Amino acid sequence: MRRHALPLIAALLSTAFAAPATAAVPFFNASCPGGIDVHADEGGPVYVQGRETALKRFNDRYFEARDTNSGITLSISRNDDGAPQVSYTGRGGANGICQVSSRGAPAPATNSARPGDAATGDAALPREVTCESTGQQQVSCDLNTRGNVEIVRQLSRTRCEEGKNWGLSRHSVWVNGGCRAVFRNVSSVTTPAPSGDTALGACNVRKGAQGALVTQMPVGSDYQELIIDYPDGRFLCMMRNNGQVQSVTPVRRRGR
Repeated sequence: MRRHALPLIAALLSTAFAAPATAAVPFFNASCPGGIDVHADEGGPVYVQGRETALKRFNDRYFEARDTNSGITLSISRNDDGAPQVSYTGRGGANGICQVSSRGAPAPATNSARPGDAATGDAALPREVTCESTGQQQVSCDLNTRGNVEIVRQLSRTRCEEGKNWGLSRHSVWVNGGCRAVFRNVSSVTTPAPSGDTALGACNVRKGAQGALVTQMPVGSDYQELIIDYPDGRFLCMMRNNGQVQSVTPVRRRGR
């Protein structure tokens, strides 16, 4: 009896280690109705308008990504061939199907991997690049791939077809098979929010007084909400990300 137990245990262990790895979110870029840009790295995270979302896995084929700032929830499912399908729901009953523009695991690159790339971030990468494959070789060119990337001008006689002789990696576009073209990230650029001191200074100028910043919170993707203590009370300052103050209104007056 004992002689048969060891081979059985070994077989079970072999089966366990040979089991396929748990499927993860695939790499893709997508555009949802209303100009909502979505980007997913292989295995996560998922970004909405450049903001990282809270990602939840339900099973190997279904994931949800929620952006608390905008109230948008993405539903991400994988087909049998691994292709993602993406839809969204938002505030006020908004919903729709998102158009996936690129997908697939990042292709092997010949010159894109360099120390410090991960720390550099997409913002430091170019939004337009000319990438050329000569002699049928594969070439990778640095590009900000977060959002939607399109060919704006083809340079080769060979037709460039996405997924066949060009595609996107995490921080680059790759070409092979003689594809030569100009690629551009056509997604809108989100203006970074001003720092606390800069935002407070702008609100102080508008109010005509020196105040102390209590809180600063983003509102959507374009505005900042600042609560500021002034000598005559606590005020709400609404500011665009470009630094333009929209309004300074009282929240609570002193002595009230």
